[in-house]
Amino acid sequence: MLLTKPQAADDAVCFMPATALVESYRRRAVSPVEVTERMLARIAAINPTIKAYYQIDEAGARAAAEAAEARWAAGAPAGPLDGVPVSIKDHLQTKGLANPRGSFLNAMTPADFDAPVVARLRESGAVILGKTTMPELSVIPVTTSVAFGATLNPWDLARSPGGSSGGAAAALAAGLCTLAVGTDGGGSIRLPAAFTGLFGLKPTLGRVPYWPGQTDRTVAGPIARTAADAGLMMNVIARPDGRDWMELPPDGADYHAAAARPVKGLRIGYSRDFGFAAVAPDVAATVARGVGQLRAAGCVVEEIGAVGFDAFDIYMIQAAMRLAAMRKAIDAGALARFPRAFLSVLDFAERIGVADVQRLLDGRNKLGDSLLALFRRFDAIASPAAPIEAPPLGRFYPDDEIDSAANRNLLAFACPFNLVHMPAVSAFCGLSGQGLPVGLQIAGPKFSDATLLALGARVGATQ
Repeated sequence: MLLTKPQAADDAVCFMPATALVESYRRRAVSPVEVTERMLARIAAINPTIKAYYQIDEAGARAAAEAAEARWAAGAPAGPLDGVPVSIKDHLQTKGLANPRGSFLNAMTPADFDAPVVARLRESGAVILGKTTMPELSVIPVTTSVAFGATLNPWDLARSPGGSSGGAAAALAAGLCTLAVGTDGGGSIRLPAAFTGLFGLKPTLGRVPYWPGQTDRTVAGPIARTAADAGLMMNVIARPDGRDWMELPPDGADYHAAAARPVKGLRIGYSRDFGFAAVAPDVAATVARGVGQLRAAGCVVEEIGAVGFDAFDIYMIQAAMRLAAMRKAIDAGALARFPRAFLSVLDFAERIGVADVQRLLDGRNKLGDSLLALFRRFDAIASPAAPIEAPPLGRFYPDDEIDSAANRNLLAFACPFNLVHMPAVSAFCGLSGQGLPVGLQIAGPKFSDATLLALGARVGATQ
């Protein structure tokens, strides 16, 4: 069953890009209330199957839509996303809604405040539909949890949308929101975007305020149908907040306009495999076609080999350190309920020592030096976003140990840029021979977010 297209005429508004939807509001061709009601109806019909949302806020969404409709009628929209239906990933506190972080260990207690991203969206008039699923504590890169089950990929219900922002991507791909907010600590926006035919941006660390629970690798960012839509959301969520001590000062960029910039003359280093990753042939061929579109847009593309080194080992040290004490704090009955993949991460975390932390610090410095050397030659680096298409349910990471070759391969292209705070996008570059989406990753040095949006917009499948 393919759920990525309208099933009825009324569903067409559920698949409109945000930019087109806002223009329709401006022309009074469609209303926020009409769109929200259609979206809620589609959620009621489809979400029980794909499990993209774990909590829907029907009353809040309707109230926000009615307020947006009144503002549009008065010719005074609150902001660039007034009346646009959005979903929020579990990770991010949303007043009145729960954020259990994908785990049965955490109560479904409503938050009493909005995280910075959510606050900016509300100020812009966005209609918040509900909270989307993530895996247990965002530990594994497919979206399955004891509390909420497995989230299914709308392109193929026998496959996962990836993770950890899998619910966000599944909801958007299935027409259950117009924009989705995800978070990315090692590929958690880019992998789901690649597996569901969407555009995802992992911003430069600090560009989008993130609080509470800051780490020096996790960011919030947009998952969208187009690069222009991602830029429209960035114009809202990159505004100052003041609660994130790693927040960057505003850069004055118009990210929506950036998606339309010419890219002629930009220098692109294209690596098929970063020098160590095993990429499925069908994925490699589809990515190569996407790189060809960058050439056609006037970019100067040079094929390169190694990009840094296989950073999965040091990435896992950083990612797992926060879990080191968890096993001791969970009773045996609760531990027995977790999938083996989650327990393998706890096992790994307990083995981390001081020497490992030093290896992380040294390795990250080495990786940063290597990537900066490449970015002196190139404006961006292109590669697959993921080495495979969307993985089948119950396979790949869910059933593998943390140090298996399969796990290492999945994160190969994504996690290096989290370690060194650099931005990257995944742009839908076409379908594989199996009819499944493939993502082209384009990464750049710190603060190159706008350039990456421009490049991603040139990849034909995202326009």
